[in-house]
Amino acid sequence: MKNKFLSKALFSLAAILFSASAIAIPKDPCAPTDVCCEEPMPGPFAFSYPKDIGLACPRDFYVHGEFLLMKPSEEGLEYAIDQDYTTANTFPLLNGKVKGFSTNSDEWDWRYGFRAGFGFYNIHDAWNFSADWTYIKIKSDSEVSNGGTGFLLPLFYPPIANSTDDGINLHNASSRWSGDYSTLDIMMGKPYHVSRYFVSNPMFGVRVGFIDQDYHVRYFQNDRFERNVWLKNDYWGAGLRGSYEGQFILGSGFSFYGKMAFALLFGKFDISQQSENPTTAVISPNNLLYEYKLEDSFYSVQPNAELGLGVAWNRYFHQNQYQVSVKVGYEFHHWWDQNQARKFFDGDPTAND
Repeated sequence: MKNKFLSKALFSLAAILFSASAIAIPKDPCAPTDVCCEEPMPGPFAFSYPKDIGLACPRDFYVHGEFLLMKPSEEGLEYAIDQDYTTANTFPLLNGKVKGFSTNSDEWDWRYGFRAGFGFYNIHDAWNFSADWTYIKIKSDSEVSNGGTGFLLPLFYPPIANSTDDGINLHNASSRWSGDYSTLDIMMGKPYHVSRYFVSNPMFGVRVGFIDQDYHVRYFQNDRFERNVWLKNDYWGAGLRGSYEGQFILGSGFSFYGKMAFALLFGKFDISQQSENPTTAVISPNNLLYEYKLEDSFYSVQPNAELGLGVAWNRYFHQNQYQVSVKVGYEFHHWWDQNQARKFFDGDPTAND
């Protein structure tokens, strides 16, 4: 009985080994193949690997600086309306023309700025960590007049309705918008080659931003009396930021790049706005002196976005141990709802708050 059982076991083991050997026998190279079931071979450029800029003995640390020439602008800074004699100071305005930093104004000035930062690569899996500080100085001046006829109605003073004698009849006005724009971005990402000629670099991190604005408007009455409006509009915020940059490698050190970013910041506005009038009494019919002072502070969530496009060139030095890169590009930055100045549509300034 035992011998019979042992014979069956040995026979079964031999059958299993024979089957395994039969399966392991390589296919006949001349045998026909099933095209539908054949696994496709990878293409010549079907690869993805971390970005390699080609440095010999890389130190995985870099610094960079950028010179910026920007043209800051902001909506809602119009400060006067040129009104003709047919309606004078009567509201509603029928023939008025908005002047001073208006939508089609060419009074925005180009200003200088810079961006400086540093970064490093993790030696294990090529993660990139970077910190960038951007600063832009804001300053623009504007002057308007009534063109010799009509009046200028001030937009930063309460209106006087139903009277052509009690309004502030202005003939000239000017303003200066100044401030400081500063952001700090701390980001991390993993740039990698999608192909040998394209590098993809998604990143995420945090942004801290500060925008301090000062606005001074001067209204000249009959070329003798000056009325002033002072405005401070300060904002700070911190929040999350995501960005993406793509680089097209052309060869000979040249490449195109494009980038975009979006951030959502929780921050605080500090607003202060007041008017100052001449100490000398003005003559009739301009004998009313308007003075007000408003202050406000509140928290808000504000979005901002960036777009950039340009061309870059790089070159290696000292036996490929160092690389110098030069970029020339266009950038567009947009911050939503930064102007919190008060304009008045009622004779009582507090009714507009």
